[in-house]
Formats: sequence, structure tokens, C-alpha cells
Amino acid sequence: MEFIPAKRIISGYAKGNAWFGNNYNMNIYKGCCHGCIYCDSRSECYGVYNFDEVKAKEGVLALIGRELKSKRRTGIVGTGAMSDPYNPYEKEYRLTRGALELINANRFGVSIATKSDLIVRDIDVLKSIKNHSPVLVKITITTADDILSKTIEPNVAVSSK
Repeated sequence: MEFIPAKRIISGYAKGNAWFGNNYNMNIYKGCCHGCIYCDSRSECYGVYNFDEVKAKEGVLALIGRELKSKRRTGIVGTGAMSDPYNPYEKEYRLTRGALELINANRFGVSIATKSDLIVRDIDVLKSIKNHSPVLVKITITTADDILSKTIEPNVAVSSK
């Protein structure tokens, strides 16, 4: 995995997105290696070339810590819209877990979209966030058929997991 420079990680405040309920958006990783055949994020309109190659943003946890402290309003930080925050590299680098710990320490809520069973590793932090703010976890299960799942989402945890 390659690390790429970043100036900002968390978007500015939005007055509550009625569809997703997020006030902020955060992308720690750029790209996704799930290989889903129906993936909208691979579209050329987003300008993410080599989308199948996951890259992490340099110094991401320090940036997130500074950005959360500088926010005038707390709110819900959403992640996982473009790149799954629980891609296979997360197991080693633990950047999403670190971000969740910072979100918790700064008393923000979180909304996560993922296709990975790795999220269960972070249940303790999610429960801690839930003590003061909303927590929403969205796990995509495309099909109950593990063989079909591997055909259309080759690098995702099978549904039986």
C-alpha cells in the first residue's frame, strides 16, 4: 500500500444529510480492492485512477485529531461512501480504528458503510462512542449465496461470515 499526501481529511459541516444523516465526511483510504463488478466509485466521473489500488493518506490520524479539535460543532462523521474503511490493509495499519478513537475522544458520532467483517474488531470503540453520540453501522450483504458473492464481489467477506 502506498501513502499519499493529504491536506484535509474531514469535510466541512453540512446541516444533516436527510439520506445518510452525516454532518461530515471522512475518507482515510483512497481506492478499494473489493473488486465488486457493480461498483459506482470506479466511474471515470470521480477521477480516481487505478481505483483498485488502495492508498492511505499520510499522517491521517494527526490530521483527523487536529481537524476534529478545530470543529465548532460536533456531529456525525460518515465514512465508507467512496472507499471501504475496513479494506484488507486496515487489519495491519488500524487507521480506521485510530480515527474512531479520535472521534470518540472528541465526542463526535459516526456512520460507517462497509462490506467487511473486520468491523467487529472495533465494537468496543463503537460502543464507547454510542455512550455520547449516535453510531450507525451499515454492512452490505449483497447475496446469501457465498459462491455468487465471490463472483460479484471477489474480495469481500462472504455472506456466511
